[in-house]
Amino acid sequence: FGSVYISFGFHFILKVLLIGGPAHVGNLLFIVWMSDTGALIAGRAAKTKKKAKTDEGDPESDETRGAFLSFVKSISPGKTLPGLFGAVLTGPLSAMCYASLGPNLYRSGTILSCIHGNLITQQILTGLALSTVGIVGDLAESSVKRTSKKKDSGGLLPGHGGVVDRFDSLFVAGTVYYYISLLPR
Repeated sequence: FGSVYISFGFHFILKVLLIGGPAHVGNLLFIVWMSDTGALIAGRAAKTKKKAKTDEGDPESDETRGAFLSFVKSISPGKTLPGLFGAVLTGPLSAMCYASLGPNLYRSGTILSCIHGNLITQQILTGLALSTVGIVGDLAESSVKRTSKKKDSGGLLPGHGGVVDRFDSLFVAGTVYYYISLLPR
């Protein structure tokens, strides 16, 4: 599974580079990595706030988490609902920021342009799509690690979950980016 996942992921990132050019790869990297950063910041802020509430005697029980969050935590215990919202909010903001700094990356004749012709809407949709599938990629890689009873996907980057853990969101997001932003309909 690992070699197919990695090959498939890099294949689409390379396609984004060859068809869209470096600006599109930069857009993809910026949105995905800023989305991951937004998730980290929001999740840590929520954990700090929750710890303060717990210290005051207001603990949150497992029953109040809900089925979705319980499922996510069974795959990756460090994930939080505020982290998920942080990622989904940061993705569209990052897409708009990157687009404001450079050339127009949104082409006519793609799936994205068929959904909506407005460039700002296309940027928001791109950010939403990439942040959402980035979360799915992260959870998929975490699931594989949990199933194989490994904490890290490798030892090259200690404390970071391994090299694959740095790219898990990007592999899935690169595929989606190619199909919605570059592939003619």
